[in-house]
Amino acid sequence: MTTRVRSILTAIVAALGVVVSFFMAVQTHLGQRVEDRVLDSSLYSERSPLLALVTVPNLAIALAVVVLIGLIRRAWADAVIAAVVMGLSNVLGQLLKHQILQRPDFSIDAVNTFPSGHTIAFTSTAFALVIVLPHVVRPIALPVISLVLGLVSGQLVVFGWHRPSDVVGGALLVLAVAAAANTLRPSAGRFARGGPTAKARRSLSVISLVIVIAAAACVAVAGVLAALHFLGPLHDASWALTAAAASGVVGGAFGSAAIVGWMLSARRTR
Repeated sequence: MTTRVRSILTAIVAALGVVVSFFMAVQTHLGQRVEDRVLDSSLYSERSPLLALVTVPNLAIALAVVVLIGLIRRAWADAVIAAVVMGLSNVLGQLLKHQILQRPDFSIDAVNTFPSGHTIAFTSTAFALVIVLPHVVRPIALPVISLVLGLVSGQLVVFGWHRPSDVVGGALLVLAVAAAANTLRPSAGRFARGGPTAKARRSLSVISLVIVIAAAACVAVAGVLAALHFLGPLHDASWALTAAAASGVVGGAFGSAAIVGWMLSARRTR
């Protein structure tokens, strides 16, 4: 399967995921009630050095570094795509949250927080970095980036900064933008069958598969904890709901990173 086909499929599925997560969690009474319970069970901590990194100046610096890496490599398409991913994702996220999407007044808090700007900032920077890094570095960078995104996603939920759907929607939005941008990449021939690039591509595929397995494990843990909370012996344990939500968004972060690796492992360009 070529990179363009993988990118098109990813863009469609991720965009549908944004729509479905917004409708199910924000546009329904049940979705809002469940997420309100998650917020009520969170720690409500405003202290997070990691989350505090999200500022406009820091995003500008990150964008400059990402583009510079691409230019140094003379990977012009990578530099442009990475810049589009960061710029368009963050602008589109703000437009959706503050101008386009509306949260029905089914609960006390009627302010729309979907999608999460913090998630978009971290995820777009991470994906842009993977795109511009040399091929041989990507298999090493992807698991590190996945762990960072998982930590960010978990903190956003545990500390009560965002609802779970906000985090999932933010990650899916960036994934959709990254995949759509990657479909426009000009073809420049096939990878050689051997050599460092081909080995790095195969390694990236394997690493992506491992991350997908980790994502599935996190989602499974989330499902078990949620079931035990709503139907079983952990019904009165608020921490179980928080842990379930955190585990679910961590799995989503892992999964989105793995899909990016899957897309890039099939690339035919420099």
